[in-house]
Amino acid sequence: MIIILGATGTGKSLVAMNVARAIDGEIINADSRQIYKGMTIGTAKPTIEDMQSVPHHLFDFRRPDENFSVFEFKTLVSNTALDIRSRGKIPILVGGTGQYLSALLENWSLDGGPPNQKIRNHLTDRLMNLGISDLVAELSNNYPQTARTIDIHNPRRVIRALEKIYNNGKKEGYSSNISDQPPLKMVAFGIHMPRKHLYARVDLRTDDMVRNGWIIETQNLLDLGYDLDLPAMGGIGYKEISAYLNGSSTWESCITRIRSRTHKLIRTQNNWFNKIDHPTIWFDSHELDNFEISRQITNLIN
Repeated sequence: MIIILGATGTGKSLVAMNVARAIDGEIINADSRQIYKGMTIGTAKPTIEDMQSVPHHLFDFRRPDENFSVFEFKTLVSNTALDIRSRGKIPILVGGTGQYLSALLENWSLDGGPPNQKIRNHLTDRLMNLGISDLVAELSNNYPQTARTIDIHNPRRVIRALEKIYNNGKKEGYSSNISDQPPLKMVAFGIHMPRKHLYARVDLRTDDMVRNGWIIETQNLLDLGYDLDLPAMGGIGYKEISAYLNGSSTWESCITRIRSRTHKLIRTQNNWFNKIDHPTIWFDSHELDNFEISRQITNLIN
């Protein structure tokens, strides 16, 4: 499976479309907001024309009031990729939700749950202050079964193993952070852009989304009865536009807040990408246009 990841606004979706056409691929969504029905403009979903041109999967399959977990995502992606491959096509996963991508690229197991940042920070502090030998000693002395099944020279593997054990009440109920299911064969490409240029691009995109009907889209969701407390409705833009529509915010404040949250999202996404323990080939979409990046990725795949 080909993975094309990047922060919002970097042009990864267009690159994925170009690559899909070149290698007879089909696109799988890895954006946690684009799964929701009725949230099209505000989540920058592919156009109807794009979806008709290249098959797209895992878009628009949940209502905004339905729950969805990272582990459901991992299972659905695996099943979808196998289906695509069974038809002689190549699955191309594209998106920017770091947790989703980490779960897939690092093959998280279901029993350990998602990362516990508080525990991870504690273990990382120990690594920085006491060295990896301190963590390995705890793992080897107290959880020998786990220690035998991971690379104890890899700090990330050691930290994740201890993190899962702590999450499990310090019980060694599984051998490691790695899923019992074999991982999909994956090649990852990343699209990035210098932050100041990306901020300017997403600010302009916000204006385009408003012109294309983002306010009406938000009003439609409110009219359907979707509560603002729903996680989906707390997504960037929907929360702010709802506040504007109910009179609790000015339009200037609304736009300022949308831009600020989008910039913060970009920083958060890049933090996730920096921590992913999987080789990724990166391209700068400020230096290279999307078509050149697509061409280089296609050549590397072939």
